[in-house]
Amino acid sequence: MKHNILFFVVLLLLCGMSRTTAQIEQLRGELQFENEELKSLERILATLNSGDTTYALYFPMWAVVDRNMRLSIYSAFRNRGKEFSEEDQVIVIANPNMKGIADIRIGNTSYGRLYTSKSLDPELQKRLLKKEYVLVEETPFGYRNAARQNRLPVENPNWVSMNISLFGGEMRFGNDWRITGRIGTDELGYAFWSSGQIRMLAGYKSIELGAYLPLHGGLIETNHAERPLSLKPRLLNGSTGVAGRFEFEWDEVKISSSRFTYGGIGGSFAVGSLDRRRPEYLTNNLERLYSISALLQLHYAFNYSFDEEKCVSARAGMTWHRVTLNRFLANEIYKYDHENFVTPVVAFEYKNNGADWFRLNMQYSRLLSFGAWAEIVPRYVNAEVKYSAVLWREAREWEHPYYLYATLGFNFDF
Repeated sequence: MKHNILFFVVLLLLCGMSRTTAQIEQLRGELQFENEELKSLERILATLNSGDTTYALYFPMWAVVDRNMRLSIYSAFRNRGKEFSEEDQVIVIANPNMKGIADIRIGNTSYGRLYTSKSLDPELQKRLLKKEYVLVEETPFGYRNAARQNRLPVENPNWVSMNISLFGGEMRFGNDWRITGRIGTDELGYAFWSSGQIRMLAGYKSIELGAYLPLHGGLIETNHAERPLSLKPRLLNGSTGVAGRFEFEWDEVKISSSRFTYGGIGGSFAVGSLDRRRPEYLTNNLERLYSISALLQLHYAFNYSFDEEKCVSARAGMTWHRVTLNRFLANEIYKYDHENFVTPVVAFEYKNNGADWFRLNMQYSRLLSFGAWAEIVPRYVNAEVKYSAVLWREAREWEHPYYLYATLGFNFDF
């Protein structure tokens, strides 16, 4: 009897274990199915969150430099468990209509279109879309490739903007088209009206082409001509002809380093002559009228970034120019002689685009020149000063030993 009971108990245990094993196998199968469903949903979510990356590179984008806003973005990334480096730029990508944010990126880490529109704090989105805190990366006449995340330009809506001062001005139409006017020949260090020259150029992206025109003013002698801050009269006569400028970004000449964010080849040219002109528009000695009748400069340009707010732009190359001696006889201007000059050009410009925007530059070409630019009223009023001097030689008849002038500039958006 006892053996029967024991046998019965063992049989019940074996049946229970078999049933438990079957249940475990069933649960395992269900768990595996649910995991596969979860992975499928995660893939769908990742696809929705990434959006269309093909066209995103052409959307308006800019870099955030304000520390407080960067910290807010860092917090949003950490809440989503996203890894990133605080050394990388924070890039905002907006929708084409500028009414929403398509994505936020820190280096190669993306927050995602879905998370940005659904999870990011609405107030933060509004502040980012106002673009109050952006890094404006400027080049004299270059155009940066928006497809490269390590040097993204500020994309503006298609409005008209203008800046103007006694050194010249520029009017922009959207992001690509512009009209530029410059007084002086900065390639050689002849600032303001010391060269008697004006350039009026129409530009598209990295190319500018237009007129090389004379400046009729700048002949008045002051009673304090030897004072450092006095406005010196010009000693050169402006030519009439054509001029142009260009600068193309070229990856083949870019220095392979994350600090060097730009590399390009550029240059400028001008060619002209003294046309029929009234004698009161010419320099005093009508027997010796000097003018810059031709100029050609070629250079290599690069940018070195210290951080998101500070960088140095540099140019190195060669400049050739011709100074022509003319005479005014019987109401006609005749060419008499000319001299050709070949000089190296080395230029540096330091830019600070932080809370206080300013630029400092130095150049050696025909003359040694220095310049400074700073905002006085943010976005609206700035001050600029230029100084040039003859170095390591005597000044020629058409050159001042030094030249110094300053002006205020004004910016307008329409």
